[in-house]
Amino acid sequence: MNKSKLKVLFVYSSHNIFARKHLVTTQGASLQKRGVSVEYYDISGNKWYTYLKHIKSLRHFIKEHDFDLVHAQFGYSGFTCAFAHFRPLIVSLMGTDFRLEVASSLLTRLFAKLFWDYTIVKSPKMFNSLKIKKSEVIPNGIDFARFNPIDREIARRQVGFSSSAHVLWVSDPERKEKNFDLAREALGHLDTDDVELTVVNNVELDQVPFYYYAADVLLVTSKWEGSPNVVKEAMACSLPIVSTDVGDVIDITKNTNGCYITSADPESVAKALELALSFGKRTNGREKVKYLDVDYISERLLNTYQKVLSGKK
Repeated sequence: MNKSKLKVLFVYSSHNIFARKHLVTTQGASLQKRGVSVEYYDISGNKWYTYLKHIKSLRHFIKEHDFDLVHAQFGYSGFTCAFAHFRPLIVSLMGTDFRLEVASSLLTRLFAKLFWDYTIVKSPKMFNSLKIKKSEVIPNGIDFARFNPIDREIARRQVGFSSSAHVLWVSDPERKEKNFDLAREALGHLDTDDVELTVVNNVELDQVPFYYYAADVLLVTSKWEGSPNVVKEAMACSLPIVSTDVGDVIDITKNTNGCYITSADPESVAKALELALSFGKRTNGREKVKYLDVDYISERLLNTYQKVLSGKK
């Protein structure tokens, strides 16, 4: 099959616009640069029954188009696609799929075996834990062009930062697994009051790099992750990082001065923040994560598509 004529449907839910739509459209754009036609189907809403309600309309949408392959982003979207009865179907499991309840985890394995032609996971830890036979690790890539260096003072003016040090926390505070309470408690244990905690959530995508370059440190307090994109993006912006030991953060940040892994208690997080703030400069993180360039990741993804379409799973 001619790669330039490949037509792919991305199925996803954008109820968290910042985290999900950003991730999906970045991946789609990288494939479009390689000549792949990418269309999107959004399962809008964040309730489990929303995914059921979309089965019929998704099936109808697929029938109206001549797709070569459907790629579902996140496990629940994969369930919906399975019931829409289109093959071949590839499903990407993310960090939110990694810590499912036992019943959901078993269901994921069952669907992967019976209904999904191939499964993509985001870290070796996910791969080893889920043990899905027809699967491989393909992390989400970084669009380095979006995160080109920005002068710190220009960035701070753009986002309206004061002269205080700024700790960046990038997620939705309402998502319990992101553990925003720990971030707030940790700030209360710092020896100085001249540090501000800045939450970045549902920000326009073109503004996100300004926050990374304006901040002094990224803080990740999650209870679990697969392969957090905020860490990769912060590395691409050479921003110091403090993170709990989740997903593949240790692997991404290893041997990078200015990055610190901490246990999930306020005092330990505060001590790590003090180290990161006293580091006082940018890291060499951008060079460390060149292997996550979105162009390279899209090549791997396209090779996987071709493998599945040719039946060499």
